[in-house]
Amino acid sequence: MKRMYLAALLTVTLAACDGSPTGSSAPAAVATHDPMEAKIDALSPSLQQTTMFRAIRDGGYTCQKIVRMEKHAPIEGKAVWIAECDDKGQYVITLQPGGIFWVSGVPQPKRPR
Repeated sequence: MKRMYLAALLTVTLAACDGSPTGSSAPAAVATHDPMEAKIDALSPSLQQTTMFRAIRDGGYTCQKIVRMEKHAPIEGKAVWIAECDDKGQYVITLQPGGIFWVSGVPQPKRPR
């Protein structure tokens, strides 16, 4: 159910973007196999980060804020991003066919207060 919600959220997020890069900060065109990857790449960095944050949170992790994020080389032909959260949790986010994200990570345990 969470994955269906994530796919719907991503679709809504991407619908707000016309997909055309603007300004000189637009990344160079990169050939992608998954059309959803191209749509994610066309998002502004802040919207990309928001998309990955939602994937992490929907995966059940306790991330409160992404402090570092970068696109990784494809793994088995699938787009991959690496993210680190403010609690030092580290996550690998893999785009699956159909716009679904698989999140695996090394979350940090919550500290007792």
